Amino acid sequence: MTVVALIPAAGLGARFHDAGPKALVRLAGKPFLIHALERLAASGRVDRAVVAVSPGSEAAFAEALAGFAAMPVETTQGGETRRDSVVAAWRASAAGDDDLLCIHDAARPLVDPADVAAVVAAAAEHGAALAGSPVTDTVKRVKDGVVVETVPRHDLFAAATPQVMRAGLLREAVDAGLADATDDVELLERRGVVVRTVVTSRWNVKITYPEDLARAEAWLAAEGRP
Repeated sequence: MTVVALIPAAGLGARFHDAGPKALVRLAGKPFLIHALERLAASGRVDRAVVAVSPGSEAAFAEALAGFAAMPVETTQGGETRRDSVVAAWRASAAGDDDLLCIHDAARPLVDPADVAAVVAAAAEHGAALAGSPVTDTVKRVKDGVVVETVPRHDLFAAATPQVMRAGLLREAVDAGLADATDDVELLERRGVVVRTVVTSRWNVKITYPEDLARAEAWLAAEGRP
């Protein structure tokens, strides 16, 4: 069984005042993508990676990946949506149905390698698993600016990545024409597939705004990692 990381990286870094790919925004001197790939490789459970990139950005990604030797990485052209990019990366991977696909956001560059290994192990046993954490904030349902309900949070889980699944499960979902999911495992949920959850580090945050970048740099400095 091979484990292939799929990295949808076709989005732009507009919120960082950067017209280029968001995956190439630098954190402590290195692109988000390189941090993420290093940590996926360090898990000891990911064999290779396919990165879906936006048209016209191939040279920039080739430059960023030059010298990266922790595991084999190839790029392919992504699509207009995240789902399209995931599917493009999966097709380019040529993964067999029994192989595992480890889908991870480049904008989560602080993922703990031990957490990656745990999610992969859960998917290897059960077929599909995702990283995340229990919701700790109070959640309100609001209509027209008015609170209509406080949502019980005891069984709410904030989904993150990696999300890992057998390639055959993704193929079946794609063949069924499923789309418009807010994350990857939702495609499997709609087909009745049981998806396991793995609680992961609170530092596995998605870097969305410049202030997130500042916090991530402070955490890396405290962690003592380059």
